[in-house]
Amino acid sequence: MSGDGKLLLVEKAVRTVPYGVLSVAFSLYLKALGFSDVAIGVVLTLTILSSALYTFVISFVADRIGRRRTLAFFALTDFVAGLLLVSTTAWWAPVLAGVVGNMTVGAGEVGPALSLEQAMLPRTCRAERRTLAFSLYNFVGYGASAAGAALAAVAGTAGPDQLRPFFLGYMVSGLAGAILYARLTARVEREGPATRRSVLSPKSRPIVYRLSALFALDSFGGGFIGMNILSLYFAERFGLKLGTLGLVFFGTQVVTALSFFLAERIARRIGLLRTMVFSHMPSNVFLIGVAFAPTAPLAVFLLLCRQSLSQMDVPTRQSYVMAIVDEADRTPAAGFTSTTRTVTSSISPSLAGYALENLWVGVPLVAAGSLKLVYDALVYLNFRKVRPPEEGAAGRG
Repeated sequence: MSGDGKLLLVEKAVRTVPYGVLSVAFSLYLKALGFSDVAIGVVLTLTILSSALYTFVISFVADRIGRRRTLAFFALTDFVAGLLLVSTTAWWAPVLAGVVGNMTVGAGEVGPALSLEQAMLPRTCRAERRTLAFSLYNFVGYGASAAGAALAAVAGTAGPDQLRPFFLGYMVSGLAGAILYARLTARVEREGPATRRSVLSPKSRPIVYRLSALFALDSFGGGFIGMNILSLYFAERFGLKLGTLGLVFFGTQVVTALSFFLAERIARRIGLLRTMVFSHMPSNVFLIGVAFAPTAPLAVFLLLCRQSLSQMDVPTRQSYVMAIVDEADRTPAAGFTSTTRTVTSSISPSLAGYALENLWVGVPLVAAGSLKLVYDALVYLNFRKVRPPEEGAAGRG
């Protein structure tokens, strides 16, 4: 991996540690400020929608104004969001911070930084090491998120005084990110001049549109069980406090991080798409099982089993998309697939909040697992013949 790749890994860690804190504590912080479960779901929806808008816009403009400049700008929006959280406990501050910054971390990071880094990462390593690079990238992200979840456990409660130091860390991470992005070289920019032609080439367009539609279904299901929603579920179903939840999600993030390297090894044997699907399906069965677990220890055990498999599709999916489109299409491909994932995942938290408050608390988990099982079947049926070049492409149609 080149020096640019290493800088991206460092920035991923710097950015994701405070995200790890917020992914566990943000919904509980809103609860401490007096928000209802439905209102919390609406706030989470707003944060995700804003991230989707940013991601959509960068699909068109990032290659023209520069990937590095775009990333530095969004790092500074994290600084502004952290400043809002530190400066006041008024109800509007976390709402505005969620819209301004990228606070949509649940079952993995989403947003403009992820999309652009996904397009840049293949330019920092050899083609045959692409999936390994994505595995390392996600390992760093989930490892940093685990550290953030552990820090949330140190806070103990979700009160403003306990969380203010972590909001300050979020603010500092935004400044550090802008500095790190400024140190990247021109090698991470789009190859060749960015023109005003159609954003996607005719060859890549049908592939990206089909993938986007399928990823949207997966993400709609995933929105029901983001970490903020799971925090509410465990708090309301089993009475777990922030300190305990921080430790639980520390464990899930560590298990997830370790699974990425296994995913890369499996993909070398059976292919990227099969790894995506065959690891995802049993994880969704475990997720449905969490909803029916009668005790907290059993629910946590099933969640750990789920996390040991559920995110193996992340580096393999990212590598797969970047492999089956041309290099010039990577930024818009990453942007479009991420935007559809983010938009559809924005709908689910509001529905999950309603279900938690008015229906059976296990509804979000069962809905998520069922929808994701349908996605697994559909993505395999639609793309089983579309292989990356290194797997001996059987055509791109």
